[in-house]
Amino acid sequence: MTESNEFVPILSLNSIDQPILLKRCKTLIEKFKSLYNNPPDFIARAPGRVNLIGEHIDYAGFGVLPMAISNDVIIAVNFSNKKGYTNVILSNIIDDKYKQKSWDFEGKDKIVEIIVEEGVSEWSNYFKCGYKGILQHLGIENPVGMDCLVDGIVPIGAGLSSSSSFVCCAALATSHANNAKLTKKQITEISIECERFAGMNSGGMDQTASIFSQFGHALYVEFLPTLNATPTKLPTTNSPITFVVANSLVKADKVITAPIHYNLRVVETKLAAYHLGQLLFGEGCENLKHLCDLYSKSTKVTIDNLEKLSDYVDQVYKKNQNGYTLEELSVMLKLSSTEIYDKFIAKFPVRAERFHLYKRSKHVFEESCRVLKFYKVCTSGNNMDDIKVFESLGNLMNQSHQSCKELFDCSCDELNDLVKICLDGGAFGSRLTGAGWGGCTVSLISEDNVEKFIQHVVTNYYNLKFPSLSKNELNDAIFVTKPSNGAMILKDLLDN
Repeated sequence: MTESNEFVPILSLNSIDQPILLKRCKTLIEKFKSLYNNPPDFIARAPGRVNLIGEHIDYAGFGVLPMAISNDVIIAVNFSNKKGYTNVILSNIIDDKYKQKSWDFEGKDKIVEIIVEEGVSEWSNYFKCGYKGILQHLGIENPVGMDCLVDGIVPIGAGLSSSSSFVCCAALATSHANNAKLTKKQITEISIECERFAGMNSGGMDQTASIFSQFGHALYVEFLPTLNATPTKLPTTNSPITFVVANSLVKADKVITAPIHYNLRVVETKLAAYHLGQLLFGEGCENLKHLCDLYSKSTKVTIDNLEKLSDYVDQVYKKNQNGYTLEELSVMLKLSSTEIYDKFIAKFPVRAERFHLYKRSKHVFEESCRVLKFYKVCTSGNNMDDIKVFESLGNLMNQSHQSCKELFDCSCDELNDLVKICLDGGAFGSRLTGAGWGGCTVSLISEDNVEKFIQHVVTNYYNLKFPSLSKNELNDAIFVTKPSNGAMILKDLLDN
């Protein structure tokens, strides 16, 4: 369970028992010294995540079950040589692709300008989000200046939380440089809010997984009535439960496509919550979790009430599965088109001719139900036969993908092909993970089938669709993942 006074760990670099991370940190230190003529004072680290189940329901207020992966963002920072300065210099280890940026602190009200252009993904904006969020929270007049060097190995546009891990790492770095004593919960909540500066109406799963995850555990995350993260052990089986991530290599940039994909789905779930609240309680609800709480007369979410609400969605919307125009919504919600725009759309603009309330709300209630069932197997699975554990978890993952494909419309042909290939290769369950519209699948297999499974996917997907991939590129595209550590600060860098 989340402890309100739990802090991100500060560790000596020498204490890290992760050879790949240690090697990357040493390389980062040397490049930092070459670039800035000073050593870094510390390194901040925040990992990406793979979501096992619970897609597109965090921003509706419901719980999810991700786990951190070893792919991460690390940022080396020097502030001790910046006395008297408040400027930030931001560099990337891949300097030919991500050009150096710099800015001055613009006062505690503005802090820094973040320019968001539709169709453009500016890499420095993610750092600025974390930087601005922390300084806005602290409200200080003279933050320290920072020289920063970034190295990120979370695949971009793969649905593994490359943007959120960068925002979290920037927030953590800014907090530590300014000697702020912020808890994990505070940094997480700030990161959730401040990523919205980049134009994403994010829900909170990615940031929570990046900050709170523990080695060897998945993470059951609840958002309402308050943020709560429960480390969750997967069931013990004779051949251990293993997850394999396979990248479709279809890039899905959430920021670029947000008006027609991610942000649109947020708006559709909120419209459904408002309308269903009017029908059931005479007043609109903020989100579908709020609706569930009123229906249950409790903040506790149960499978029984989620199933009843899913049935109610059928009663209300099933006759119109093609969605509603803005004019039709105006009549349904008893709001003018301008009021709908101001209330639901203005902050994060979207583009749509029709809004799909049935499909989106149906998915949210049923997916939330699957999360509870998955969590129940995790917490009681040691009392089940191995095959029952694999089949129970796998079936829930398969149902999740089907719902993402048919109700939430967030899959794509390549992901659907990849899921089928994974299932044909022996996966008990396979689904898209992350926002979708490209990116990765996550598949549940037994450890003794890993080599055969990966070879099957390579032969039937990558060799056919991407025959020119090198061995290293293939290793980056499909890999076994185990629950990793969450965020940390690494110090004592000069001892290396």
